[in-house]
Amino acid sequence: MFSREISPRPPANYIAYKAPDVLIVDDEEYVCRELVEYLRGRGFRANFETDPRSAIATIERDPPLTILVDINMSELNGTRVVELVQNLGFNGVVILMSGDVDSVYRATADRVNVLHVLEKPIPLEVLTRFLRGALAAKSRVSPGNGEVE
Repeated sequence: MFSREISPRPPANYIAYKAPDVLIVDDEEYVCRELVEYLRGRGFRANFETDPRSAIATIERDPPLTILVDINMSELNGTRVVELVQNLGFNGVVILMSGDVDSVYRATADRVNVLHVLEKPIPLEVLTRFLRGALAAKSRVSPGNGEVE
């Protein structure tokens, strides 16, 4: 006779942990906090990292669906962060943000795969629209083979 352990049911108020929809990477903590508060108020699971190297470790360990990365960070620029996480296999949506969009496009055109570059300060309704579109598109693609479900 086979014995099988049955896991107890989680309590009714249990919420399984999921990786965030959006990880914001910016070395200015007040920017991160404002964006996270705004996004959470609109139903996104959002979190942030102010240290680019910690962000890379977080993305590798628990990849979000989307990363919103500032280009101009003092320790490690955002383009390099994106390049490193994409080399590690991150295939989520990348949105860059910068005060100088034209130079960002020139600097990143051949190096990293990004959905869009948003100019700071970012109109929050524009950010919301981009994130909703990106997450909707991502949810239709199976992570294993890239085929639409």
